[in-house]
Amino acid sequence: MRTPRVAAAVTGAVLLMLTTAAPATAIIDGTTDTTNRFPNVGGLQVLVGGEWFDFCTGTLVAPDVVLTAAHCTDFFTGAVGDPNALGPDDWRISFDADPDENSTYYGADHFVIHPDWLANEVGPGGGNSKKSFLKEGLEDIALVFLTETVANLTPATVADAGYLDGLDLTAETFTVVGYGTDAFITGSAASPTAITVYDGARSYKDVTVITEHDLFPDRFVKITKSVCFGDSGGPMFHEGTLVALNSWGYSLRCAGPNLEYRVDSAPAQSFLDANL
Repeated sequence: MRTPRVAAAVTGAVLLMLTTAAPATAIIDGTTDTTNRFPNVGGLQVLVGGEWFDFCTGTLVAPDVVLTAAHCTDFFTGAVGDPNALGPDDWRISFDADPDENSTYYGADHFVIHPDWLANEVGPGGGNSKKSFLKEGLEDIALVFLTETVANLTPATVADAGYLDGLDLTAETFTVVGYGTDAFITGSAASPTAITVYDGARSYKDVTVITEHDLFPDRFVKITKSVCFGDSGGPMFHEGTLVALNSWGYSLRCAGPNLEYRVDSAPAQSFLDANL
């Protein structure tokens, strides 16, 4: 395992993608997955300027399919080999708990993004609003079809329609998983000189749902402080079932609650039924 390092926030094109694609958010005060508790959760990387950068998280949900957030995929608009736009050949995933240059990586064949996400412009707006980032039609879900099957990994079970409706949310514990920023030392994601702690390893944290002041669409659930930049698209599990995706955050320092996109919602289920 790599020793956590104090480093400047991701710069250049990668920072631009993270801060403009969505204000979603690695696990703050989480536990590093040293026992490989979540082997089907992987770290996404993007190729920029000849170098690979971590940028999001995804979950294997079929032998050759990864589930992640739409805002983690919608900027891969180019064809393979296009020097002017990111495409499938600029994306890869590793399911190692702490990926490095010796890890096994899987490439993307193509992306399938919820059509309503593509049809609706994101922003401007704020997190807790039904008329801006959370407006109807912004379905933050996508599938990445890999170029080959992932061997020796069991895909995650995805919740059926209305799964969360059958729970007393205030009495349940959930677990979020992701690769990403562990802490902000100075500044925030809006600062070009922010200093962060980031180790690039998979981590997780148990969270609870916040039901008060729910001025957001029922396609989301609000959870306690946990996820941060790099965790976007990662899973929220309930007893081993994937019930939501890390989607939006309230704080550019990852100091507040977060919104998870429900995969058991009607728009998500329709998308998964049609494509998975």
